[in-house]
Amino acid sequence: MSISRRTMLGALAAAGTITSAAPAPAAAQAGRRRGARHVVLVDWDGFDPGYLGRVPTPNLDRLAARGVLTVADATFHTVSNPCRASMSTGAYPEVHGNVAYVYDPVSGRAQGQSRFLAAETIAESLAAEGRTVASVQWYMVQDHGVRYGDPEHLYVQPGGGFGQRVDVAIDLLNLRPVDSGGQQVTVPRIPDLLAVYSSDLDGLGHNEGPDSPNLGPLLAEHDHQLGRLIQATKDVGIFRDTAFLVTSDHGMTAWNRTLLPQVVGAVQALGHSVEVVPSGSAPAAGTEVVIVPNAVRLGDITLRGTAAGPAARDRIKAALRRLPEIGRVLDDRALRALHASDKLGDLVAEARPPYGFALPEPPDGQWRGAHGSLGEAKVPLVLSGAGIRPGARPRGARLIDVAPTIAALLGTRPPAQAQGRDLTVTPLL
Repeated sequence: MSISRRTMLGALAAAGTITSAAPAPAAAQAGRRRGARHVVLVDWDGFDPGYLGRVPTPNLDRLAARGVLTVADATFHTVSNPCRASMSTGAYPEVHGNVAYVYDPVSGRAQGQSRFLAAETIAESLAAEGRTVASVQWYMVQDHGVRYGDPEHLYVQPGGGFGQRVDVAIDLLNLRPVDSGGQQVTVPRIPDLLAVYSSDLDGLGHNEGPDSPNLGPLLAEHDHQLGRLIQATKDVGIFRDTAFLVTSDHGMTAWNRTLLPQVVGAVQALGHSVEVVPSGSAPAAGTEVVIVPNAVRLGDITLRGTAAGPAARDRIKAALRRLPEIGRVLDDRALRALHASDKLGDLVAEARPPYGFALPEPPDGQWRGAHGSLGEAKVPLVLSGAGIRPGARPRGARLIDVAPTIAALLGTRPPAQAQGRDLTVTPLL
């Protein structure tokens, strides 16, 4: 039986919104008794909570029955690399510093996604305590705790779909050699942390929208591959000593119309020059309002020259808020409350569905999917197995809690800059 709508609604009700409350320090959790000998982290990029219940997912259901399913808060803005940086470090973007689709005043260009990190990852903290880690394309920790060719801290990038990556994960569990950057490497023992990443759901969601009829079969295939991974832990004799975490970086929202002409027109009506600048490009020297659109669900807006003054900023913000295609305009105060990176622009405008900050529009009758806004800031989170109390749903789970929870399950300290908490001891519902 697939996860029921009632179960899903209960998980959503248990999850709060992204909060501005100060997070509990993770460092205080160091030294806990180990609850698991191994942790398997499965990260499905673009796994929206709304996908649950569309098709039978017996393997995910069994994990949830043996532990807990909840819905966690992602971090802002809801773009893959910044969110995955929060997952791997336990820190908000204000601390780890990863940001995407913004104007960089130093280079004078719009910046796309990067793997920059100014915080320690769970892979690095585990390695510092003599633990072993293997990452199957969980890419944010590459060269941040795992690397090609290092048997005890191994990074592999097999490409392909989730099934191909599960094949490699099963080889690692069976201590069989795997390709790591062109080298055949055999891990010396079953890794303490095994992380497996899939981008398949995200890719299909972007290309066809979150309501695509093809998403159900793809989710069913992911569940099948998850079952193979679980069975492999049984085959090698570690199932009862293993904790499983299944989660994602962000959700997905459908769009099929652009609002850029309306936004540009509203700013120009105030007498300011405006330019839409894609990643890697530079605005003209005299441009006063720079809009970086690549996240689609939001536009990052940098104000320069006469547009940068307080009065002009307030007028631009008010003009954007009057547009029916805009759902929300976040200023510096609102962004600080979300623990967002200080590298975001002066204003961040979120599109109201079905609009997006994108050109060109999809062909008539077609939909696309996108993320980046608060509307995609919920992700499923399954905790199951060793060290997890069945049915004990944590209150206010967040993506930044993943790394501290892994550390606590393995009995090690959390990453040094982690702001999240151990979900196995947090207040429960």
